[in-house]
Amino acid sequence: MHYGSERPSAPLSTQFTRRQLFLGAFGLAAATTLVGCGIGEGSAIDVTEDTELSVGVIPVADFAPVYVAAEQGFFAAEGLKVRTQVMQNAAAIAPSVINGQLTFGTAAVPPFLAASAKGLPLLAVANGTSIAPEADKDPSALVATKASGATRPKDLEGRTVAVNALTSIVHVAAAAAIKNDGGDPSKVNFVAMPFPDMVPALARNAIDAACLVEPFQVQAVNGGATVLEHPYSKVFYPNGSFTVIFTAGPFAEKNPDVVAAFQRAVDKGSELAAEDPKVVGQVLQKYGKLPPEVFEKMRLPMFSTELSEPALAHASELMHSLGFLPEQPSIEEAVWKP
Repeated sequence: MHYGSERPSAPLSTQFTRRQLFLGAFGLAAATTLVGCGIGEGSAIDVTEDTELSVGVIPVADFAPVYVAAEQGFFAAEGLKVRTQVMQNAAAIAPSVINGQLTFGTAAVPPFLAASAKGLPLLAVANGTSIAPEADKDPSALVATKASGATRPKDLEGRTVAVNALTSIVHVAAAAAIKNDGGDPSKVNFVAMPFPDMVPALARNAIDAACLVEPFQVQAVNGGATVLEHPYSKVFYPNGSFTVIFTAGPFAEKNPDVVAAFQRAVDKGSELAAEDPKVVGQVLQKYGKLPPEVFEKMRLPMFSTELSEPALAHASELMHSLGFLPEQPSIEEAVWKP
């Protein structure tokens, strides 16, 4: 798809088939990998003291606790050898966890739920970040160009709105915000675009609006975009999980002590991230190449150790009501129990 000065011509509805939902959540490469390797094969391994565990992490603030746990020696204190593997997008993480190339993965709640609804054997084992109920602490933003004339979410009907991926958390948030404001999300032309490309696309009016997160929302606002709403705090479960760390069910079943130790280390990383934002800035600068001056202006997500099943259930119901999930997964079966 071309994102030049011309607007994308083919509208994308918020209604999808089950196959489109899955491909939107984890990408075509993911589906191909799953077919090739077989679900869960290679993940039910015995872990020894010499086994190196790997975690696929996107270098954004939401998953800073994993990096903090590695940098601060929390994994080592639990007797674990853990290597963080930087991933530029979530498309390859879930299939890599399922086929054993990665031991653990990271994801926002919507794509995790979409995969669970497909029957993939993934288990959430730790919380990543939670929803801050206050709009002034919300790192997400639904923004529009001045040229669009939009002043509220409902005004985006008939306009082109960029999201980082179809069925992503920002796509769900934007659609819910529009619906809650009395609009019809199916009349919005949602297009997939990487976060870094959204800011210049807004500046040249190639798109009317975008739903993005930090550090891109502050860059968009500095570039003249208007904030219509901070949607996470409006549409998701307050103080509830919106990103998770997960593993494959066969691995958790065979290595419960390893998963428990991993969970404890990540929770320590979350606690430190919540207490000392500077450690978050340090790992984002090291792994995400984020300039310190940008970090200083960011709204950080809420770091919490509580993996909230009610929040997952709320997100599942929301996605179902918007047409993102034809069938809702069992939340109880999607969360690892020690």
